[in-house]
This record gives sequence, structure tokens and C-alpha cells, in this order.
Amino acid sequence: MTKIKMKKFKAAVIGCGNIGAAAGNYNKAVQPATHAGAYLANKKTELVALVENNKEHWPCLEKTWRNIKIYPSAEAMFKDISPDIVSIAASTGAHYELVMTAARNSCPVILCEKPIAYDLKQAQAMIEICRKNKAQLFINHMRHFDPLLQKWCAKIKGGLLGQIYQGNIYYYNGLFNNGTHLIDLLRMCLGDPVTVRAKYNLETSSNQEDLNTDGELIFAGGARIVLQSLSKNYGHFEMRLFGEKGMANFTNLLYEVIYRRKTANKYFKGFFELVSPGSKEGSPRSFMVSSINHVVSFLENKVKPVSSGEDGLAVLKILLALKQSADSGGKVVKL
Repeated sequence: MTKIKMKKFKAAVIGCGNIGAAAGNYNKAVQPATHAGAYLANKKTELVALVENNKEHWPCLEKTWRNIKIYPSAEAMFKDISPDIVSIAASTGAHYELVMTAARNSCPVILCEKPIAYDLKQAQAMIEICRKNKAQLFINHMRHFDPLLQKWCAKIKGGLLGQIYQGNIYYYNGLFNNGTHLIDLLRMCLGDPVTVRAKYNLETSSNQEDLNTDGELIFAGGARIVLQSLSKNYGHFEMRLFGEKGMANFTNLLYEVIYRRKTANKYFKGFFELVSPGSKEGSPRSFMVSSINHVVSFLENKVKPVSSGEDGLAVLKILLALKQSADSGGKVVKL
């Protein structure tokens, strides 16, 4: 009996730096940690091209990604092939031109690294050209695609914690570079804030072009979320939300979720405490796998898109509001 060959979606990666094709410093438990690695690992995708404009990197890429053609530019790649999916893993400043190029070349799916851009007008133009050319734009806030985090965010939105009173989020290595992940996760649980205020933290900042900010985000329901930055080598993401029914802690780089419900205090009548140790779910895993799985499922018409260009735009508005507040010395900014 002849086996029917399964259709594979052709994928290309533009930008072969750390997240694109070169993440060699990650533990095996979280591999594949690059776009290229995730496409290679997925049974329904075929990695057909890499785009890297710095030819000094080509020998290393050729050694790692054997038999994968490398192109010096996106234009050269699109003249030669027509991928079903293109990942844009170049620096944020290059996202605009590369998304425009991919959309004009009728690429069905564009998976762009976070943040979508540094400029609102550019982000809006990226969304519009993708809509015009019937290309689906995804922004790779990779935890947004993770089924476990989706489940817990849905539980919180559904009332697991009751009314959210307050919370805190911790990040490191730049508001736009890494803080964007926590802002996106916060939106998944609480929606968009109504006001923000922030100040720069020069003691924890390591990149003068993307300073860390500490601040506060206020939501329509009254929740107050404190944003706090850590030094670059701390390597820690965490989000804790406290509500009338308990607390949820997204921790260990957001691989784990710990839920502790509120109960009567054993020692002081009329007071409450959180059950200990609570329930824990999750372990280190590849978030990039979830990103590619979702993109493939979208192409197969199995799921509605999440972490879309519109989501990326909403996150960018919050990041820019925090920056605006920090630039003004901490004034409240309305969204």
C-alpha cells in the first residue's frame, strides 16, 4: 500500500541571531529555543531558507543548518522561493520593512518577533498591509501561545481569583526587550490598563537604548499591578496576582503556575490566609514549539489566531505609555 505523503508547510527565518537560529546557550529541557529549530522539529513544517545579511555568520550557520539555503536579504529569498510561513527574527528596528516585504510577497503567515515595533504608526501600517494582502500577522510573545498559560489566564479571567486587588510583575533586560512578555501575559489575564506611571531604573538597566522602568498599572476593575525590574543577569520572570478568592503565581520564567486559594486563618479568628503549599502545574519546556504549533494549526484552519498584530499593537501602546511616563519623571499617563 502506497503511503500518502503529508503536506509540509515551507518555512523561512529572516534574522539568524540568538532567537532566530543561534540559541546554543539554552538547556536541553527548553529546546528547541529558536525559530529555525522549532521548524525543523515540527513534523508539519520544512525549513527551506535562512536569511542573514552578515556573511561573517554564514560559516557557522552552514555548519549548524546543513542543506538549508542561506540568502543575504529577504528580497533575494522571496525572488527564489515562496514560503508558507516566514519568521522575522531580526532586530526590532528592522521589523517594519521586513513585514512590509513579506506581505507584499503574499506570504500567508508572518511570525514577527516581539515587540511589533517601536513606533505606533509603523505597527499600524504593518497590520494594515497584512490585512490588505491577506497575510496573517502573529507577534511572537511566545508564552501567549502556550496551552498551560492560556488555560490559567482563562481561569483568572473567568473568576478563579474573584476581583483582582493587586499584583506584581518582575522582568529583566529592558522594558521593550523582555518587559513586553509580562505586559502581554498581564493583558491575557486582566485586559488593558486605564492608566500607568513609571520611572527609569538606571541601577538595573544594562542597555541605554532600552532602559528598565519600574512603575504601576491601574485597571478598570481597580487592580493595581506593580512593575519591577531586575538586573540583566538575574534572569527572572514572575507575575503574582492577588484576588478576593486567592493568589496565582506565574513563576520560574513563567514555566510554572502556583495557585493558592484563600482560606480561614488557623491562628487568628476573622482573618484569612493562603493555603500552603498550594497546587503547582508546569515545568521547563520549549515555548517556541507552542508558537510554531499554533501557526501550523492556523494554516490548517483548526484555530483562531492569538497573539496577532492587533495584540502586539495593544502591548506596544502600554510600553510606550510607560516610557512616556518615565520620560516625564513619573507622571500618570492615560491609555
